[in-house]
Amino acid sequence: MGRAADVVVIGAGAAGLAAARDLSQAGRTVTLLEARPRWGGRVLTLREPAWPVPVELGAEFIHGEAEDTMAAAHAAGLAVETLPDRHAWLRAGHLRPMSDTWSRFDEVRRRIPRRGPDRSFAEFLSRASLPRERKEMARMLVEGYHAASIDRMSAQALAAGEEEASEADHSQHRLVGGYDRLVGWLRAGLDPGRVSLRLRAAATEVRWAPGRATVTARVGMGTATATFGARAVVMAVPLGVLKAPPEEPGALRFVPELGRRRDAIEGLAMGPVTKVVFRFRERAWGDEADFFHDAHAAFPTWWTPAPLRAPVLTAWAGGPAADALRGLDERGLTDVALATLASLLGVARGRLERLLEACVWHDWLADPFSRGAYAHVMVGGVPGQKTLGRPLQATLFFAGEHTEADETGTVGAAIASGRRAARQVLAALGGPARPRRRA
Repeated sequence: MGRAADVVVIGAGAAGLAAARDLSQAGRTVTLLEARPRWGGRVLTLREPAWPVPVELGAEFIHGEAEDTMAAAHAAGLAVETLPDRHAWLRAGHLRPMSDTWSRFDEVRRRIPRRGPDRSFAEFLSRASLPRERKEMARMLVEGYHAASIDRMSAQALAAGEEEASEADHSQHRLVGGYDRLVGWLRAGLDPGRVSLRLRAAATEVRWAPGRATVTARVGMGTATATFGARAVVMAVPLGVLKAPPEEPGALRFVPELGRRRDAIEGLAMGPVTKVVFRFRERAWGDEADFFHDAHAAFPTWWTPAPLRAPVLTAWAGGPAADALRGLDERGLTDVALATLASLLGVARGRLERLLEACVWHDWLADPFSRGAYAHVMVGGVPGQKTLGRPLQATLFFAGEHTEADETGTVGAAIASGRRAARQVLAALGGPARPRRRA
């Protein structure tokens, strides 16, 4: 083990990069460990000459106002486009426009009791006096948007913040040049004299006591290990990694264990998502909508790259729908998706097959360094999420989208959590480091 840094940050996704950036700019030395051979985490942008737009295999949208994300995009000089919010739902075999989709969902959320015992969203829906179609829409949005089973999703977590919700909170945006440009800006802000970024360094164990810690990591392509010492450790890994048994690939062992923080982790769940992006020779759909929904389809939601016009469609299945697709290879997913799309558009499947030129996807659920797409809160888990955002004995700090109650599941939450963790670390270490004296 070489000279210890002030801080070890585990995970070089948006949260870890944001934490390391702020810490290094405050003069603190940082060892940044990343298990993958690339930084960026669950941001994975594909650029190939045959594709007319950058393809997002992971995070794609900026949800709502997302102050930290928007501020970073502005500072990086990145163009942000606002998506048209035009939805169409399959009803009686025909796609029909549905206006005010999110306002309708807010009307459902508004009915959820904010006090008293928490319960699942499924139980809430079963008792709520709502039209059948409204319940169906709410179920599909929770399963798709939150990647959650409504039998396990906390109703109170869905209700949280609804009173302050505005139209801007439901707007969606996209980085024109690709999401990797944003995490690239975070990466470029690391002070090279204070940050040691180690790729292919998969942390396996964190041994800690108040004020000191040692992180063991498997490094390189083989079984070699290295240890890294620090006064503090920021865990900026996905929830799926924290929940995995320590003997499994990509998982972490804590010595000693995490106590109440472990209880908080177990109150959250990592949602499954299957996202496949298709490129066609020409568009087989009209301009009436940009999001297409069929609550009963294998892929319940599809979207275009609007406002850009391109023969590209994204198929999306979250929660139980994604679970049902688990284990299928690219050919199997393509077969299921084309059948769904043909039914949705009322277009002959043979025509879609002739128009199809390529498809791409990444299996985040099978990826040992993510183990799912993003987090949601299970019944009874709301208090634990706040606990997870607090330091443990001024030594262990938790970052990641799963630690932010306001924007759980988003890159905005990841960035905000990394910056919050950096502030907590600086407070624990006595503030920014003093400037080095010149010889």
